Amino acid sequence: MVIPQTLSFGDLVIDLDSYQVLVRGRPLPLSYREYALLAYLAGRAGQVVSKRRLLEEGLGRHDPGGLRMVDEHLRHLKGVLQREGRDCIDVVGDQGYRFVTQT
Repeated sequence: MVIPQTLSFGDLVIDLDSYQVLVRGRPLPLSYREYALLAYLAGRAGQVVSKRRLLEEGLGRHDPGGLRMVDEHLRHLKGVLQREGRDCIDVVGDQGYRFVTQT
């Protein structure tokens, strides 16, 4: 028997099996990289995660130019989530990003 794996934060659900993010039951239009970054951050809710760690562990990349890509994807992801009334990703100065569960 296969048990679906999800991360749930109120009406925000991250389905780790189908690579979907749902808000109030509706799928969000995210790229794979945006999904991967959100799933990585949400799996470490409350922790500050550096851009380098997001790049290397969240996306599996090791190129130095990728740090800017992380910022760009997270900026877009934050916008998508905010349009749905979910402000759950904090920028923590130059240290990185944090997924917050109380929005």
